[in-house]
Amino acid sequence: MSAQPLTAVKDAVDVFLDDVGQVNTADRVGVSVYNSENGFGLTECDLTEDLQAVHEVTHTRQAGHYQGWTNIAAGLKNARQELEEHGRNGASKIIVLMTDGCANWTGGTEGGYAPEHARQEVLTEAQHCRDLRFPVVTISLGSNADLDLMEEVAEISGGIHYSIPGVVPVEAYADDLIETFQEIATSRPLKL
Repeated sequence: MSAQPLTAVKDAVDVFLDDVGQVNTADRVGVSVYNSENGFGLTECDLTEDLQAVHEVTHTRQAGHYQGWTNIAAGLKNARQELEEHGRNGASKIIVLMTDGCANWTGGTEGGYAPEHARQEVLTEAQHCRDLRFPVVTISLGSNADLDLMEEVAEISGGIHYSIPGVVPVEAYADDLIETFQEIATSRPLKL
């Protein structure tokens, strides 16, 4: 992500973490990214109740920490696997996927710049999330995001898509993103 959207994301994540922390439900949050230095996904922060640790991870990262290509499927896969392996039994599991670009990179031995293949991998991961009943809430940031793909991922997985337009000033952009996170935090499913 470029610096401006990344700053807005950091501010919004703080609001999201504040909202999650205000409800005594022992919710856990993790952070996975889809464009690590090697072009694969990376779990930056395992699922944790330590919301301050998540805050510190998100605030110490800059756009330059990551590779410039976009391997959305890899980040989504890491998030799904983290929930599968470390999510609490019986707890609702939600993935929030944010992007300001288009899927254009794949991993593995056949990896590299391959937009059409990368897009298909994202849809395959959305189907895996659907099969596990992990809704994916997608957030498209700015005018370069692939709105159609993000809408399709949300639809396949049973999530919701939010679009934050890039033609508004950064201040309005940040406010929209913060509002989106507040809605997600207050409407997440509760299992008794």
